[in-house]
Amino acid sequence: MVAPAVKAIDPEGFEAMFRGDVDPWNYGASPFEAFKRRALLRACGDRVRGRTLELACANGETTLALAPLSLSLLALDSSPTVIAEAARRTAHLPRVETLQAVLPQDMPRGRFDLVVVSEILYYLAQRDAGLMMARLAEVTRGRIVIVHHLMDFADAAQKPARAQHAARHFFGSRMAEVFHERHGRFEVLAFDAPRRPRPH
Repeated sequence: MVAPAVKAIDPEGFEAMFRGDVDPWNYGASPFEAFKRRALLRACGDRVRGRTLELACANGETTLALAPLSLSLLALDSSPTVIAEAARRTAHLPRVETLQAVLPQDMPRGRFDLVVVSEILYYLAQRDAGLMMARLAEVTRGRIVIVHHLMDFADAAQKPARAQHAARHFFGSRMAEVFHERHGRFEVLAFDAPRRPRPH
């Protein structure tokens, strides 16, 4: 008998999951997650950025690590439960704002000096992922960091390696690739947007 196909997880599915456990991937204690987060931070660089945007912030573990690199930081997630947890954990940081947002339709306005896209594109259908990348190219005026697993898993909307490859091609054709690390199960990329000439 063929096993039934697993439906790709959607915002409602994430909300149900986070209601049961606000840290289902053990971000806070997993050595692997800490290793992946250090790679992400290397891609961000050590300079302090003006405005930072973090997509799919989950419980705020990476948000806490990004805060010292940001004069202001906007962290987004689709789940009301987990965004409340991220807000609680960052309440002592006045320059951090958390916001519930379903992407790509709720992409914030304005431009950002650092954008962190970690483990989200493969949860979107290819069309929505394409819309998201186009919008991200518009809002990024500095560096965009992209982190994704490469191994297939059941509730992704598209193959993770394909999503990461598409992101590398898309941003690589518009920006300068400045960072690349591959660690077997995941890959980290960073691109710098071209500087726009100042008006005379």
